[in-house]
Amino acid sequence: MSGPALFWLGLTLAIWPPCLWLARRLKPAPLDNPLVLAAVAICLALGFSGTAPGDYLAAVQPVTLFISIATVALALPLWHQRRLIARNGRAMFVASLIASLTGILGAIGAGWALGLSPEVLASIGPKATTLAVALPLSQMTGGWDSLAMAAVMCNGVGGILISDGIWRLFGRGLGPEDRGFALGTTSHAMGIARTLAVSPEIVSLASCGMLLSALMTVLIYGAALSLFG
Repeated sequence: MSGPALFWLGLTLAIWPPCLWLARRLKPAPLDNPLVLAAVAICLALGFSGTAPGDYLAAVQPVTLFISIATVALALPLWHQRRLIARNGRAMFVASLIASLTGILGAIGAGWALGLSPEVLASIGPKATTLAVALPLSQMTGGWDSLAMAAVMCNGVGGILISDGIWRLFGRGLGPEDRGFALGTTSHAMGIARTLAVSPEIVSLASCGMLLSALMTVLIYGAALSLFG
């Protein structure tokens, strides 16, 4: 591994503890989310250094390997809340299906209407799911890694930014479990981190939302891309 690659890998690992410390002391969303703080810090570092996102992604490949492992590990909180999930399984399935359809068709349809290239459509299509799923889907359909990563990050941060306002408007009569599931479905790992800050006891519902969103994206994405291809 070259010197620059080691630098970016080391910076990525070193930046997490201070972002975690800072997030615990900040109140307004999304500043209380260490994932958001770390993402902003890395983006600023890339911008100031003039490093291409693709070069950064190649440098931190050993870290991205663990994203898939961490996603699989989310099965543990799901098991702990299996009875609650089983009671609400049908509603969760339908909600996740609608959210995934809206996200994928909205992104690809808008891009197609604007005349964006197939590579761009392949990059932004799976933005609403976790990077461990979105990146391979984008790669298999000719997307660009750097744009796919940016789309996933923007989707996660955007979901957190508007979640409080959306919840005040439409969340009357719904409980924290519903909010956790919605955050996981729409904002993937960043939504789970936000749920930990708001209601740690229902993080399993956010995990369920993220995993269902990943499953729906895998099933829907290819068909949606073919529709507008």
